[in-house]
Amino acid sequence: MAVVQYLAGLRKEDLPPPRCVHFDNLQEKIRRNIYLELPMTDGGLCLLSPALQPADNNCEARIQKLIEDNSSILLYLRERLVENLILDSAVLERSSYFLSQNNGLLLARLKYFNELEKVMELKLYTAPLRDINLHYSDKIYIGRCFMSLERRELPYKGLNLYVLSLMDQYEVLKTKSVGRLDHPEKYEKTYFQEIPELIQEVVSEVIRAIDTIPPKFRPTKWDVAEMIRVKAAYRSILHLLLELAEEVVEFESVLNFNDEDKFARYVTKFKKDLKNIIFFINFNILSELTHRINVGK
Repeated sequence: MAVVQYLAGLRKEDLPPPRCVHFDNLQEKIRRNIYLELPMTDGGLCLLSPALQPADNNCEARIQKLIEDNSSILLYLRERLVENLILDSAVLERSSYFLSQNNGLLLARLKYFNELEKVMELKLYTAPLRDINLHYSDKIYIGRCFMSLERRELPYKGLNLYVLSLMDQYEVLKTKSVGRLDHPEKYEKTYFQEIPELIQEVVSEVIRAIDTIPPKFRPTKWDVAEMIRVKAAYRSILHLLLELAEEVVEFESVLNFNDEDKFARYVTKFKKDLKNIIFFINFNILSELTHRINVGK
């Protein structure tokens, strides 16, 4: 509930202006079709339509007051979310097919709020409009993002947060396995041992690399030697992520082969987050650096 209090206390005029002013057709559809889910004190979620109307009558008074008194901050949150998806993550492009099929409908669930850093974590889904009310549980998970409304962008484009979140997600994944695996003993000394070890390797490499990478991604201000050095640091992180992804994909295949469907779906979600980080490094960072190194600024 802290995030609702936080949003209620913000003023749009005190916050950075959005960086995106031009949108293609899909991006414009997403802007018009964002559903927000805000946490309530009872542990439930209040779903707000693109018109900022609660989807049902269970929305508590503090959220209703936020809508009435500071709806502009919710609109600003949505604009910054779209900006994040365009500039600072690979979620939109990786899931553009599903988003297009659903006319740009995006459901953003505010999952976590770090009060000290003022950083939000949002889980992202898409679904056909008819399923929002009729088959809500059938929505398609497409990824997650981190963002701060008080900063134009996060240090390292949030890469450190995405990688660190893999540790938390794995702990959740392990918890989900309880009662959902018919034969958990098959995986205890293989995947459930190897995957966390690989995650720790990735986290350690990110911590090491961050000391050598500028917090702000500004290749236009770097000379060629600096761009090559930064590119090598990101590539070393990418290689470990690819090794982890290979292990996760193999685990998912084994689970499906063994008819462990009840748990395999959670491994698929974990894989999607992992692949989003990989695509982000490849397309948002390495591709731009390669272009600038070889073609120029």
